[in-house]
Amino acid sequence: MARDNWLSDYDALVQLGDDVMERINERNRTLRNGGNPTKISVGIRGMMNQYGKGLNSLKQALTKASSSYHITDRELDRRQDMLSNLFSRQKQLNMAFQQESGTDTSRGALFQGGDSRGGFGGSRPEETAYTRGQTNDDLRMQHQVMIEEQDRGLEALSGALSRQKEIGLAIGDEVEYQNEIIDDLGNRVDRTNERLIKTTRTVRKVNMKASDTGLCCTVALLLVVIIVVAAIPKSVF
Repeated sequence: MARDNWLSDYDALVQLGDDVMERINERNRTLRNGGNPTKISVGIRGMMNQYGKGLNSLKQALTKASSSYHITDRELDRRQDMLSNLFSRQKQLNMAFQQESGTDTSRGALFQGGDSRGGFGGSRPEETAYTRGQTNDDLRMQHQVMIEEQDRGLEALSGALSRQKEIGLAIGDEVEYQNEIIDDLGNRVDRTNERLIKTTRTVRKVNMKASDTGLCCTVALLLVVIIVVAAIPKSVF
């Protein structure tokens, strides 16, 4: 049996996460040894971008499979847990990548929505490896793509719920129709049973009358024989 493409893509993404972690460790060793990790960091960013795109693809594929009933509810829950683990893994990779790479303070105001001192009084969020190296237009475009993907996912979910509602209503109508048939059949069976009881009683009465008639005929025949015998003169004998 062919392996599910979603599971194959999941395994590939798990392997990619392991590769990213190995590259991060390599970069950290380079930093500790006083080397220049720029080339390694660029490669890590590309791999993490690929990881994020793979996550979005898996999420879309799972939403589509759920809306088209290609997998069971139990399998859907299992794959959602697997996908959640991948998202957690992504956060861990981002944190590991930022630990020794530092952050670019020149772009801090863009991500906090205010000045570089912390915006509205909260701590300034750090830029992730996914956004580092991208322009503001790229970030806006990616944000718009994410919103559109979420809208499509919600539309697919809404369509699935609508179809489930229609199926539920159709099942309810069919059950009601079958109940009416069963009730009608029960009524017919009751009427047939009553007729059978009446017919049985009639047959019994007919049998009783037939028995009485046969007995009467036998008695009448004996009387005729006795009369005939009595009427014959004795001289005949």
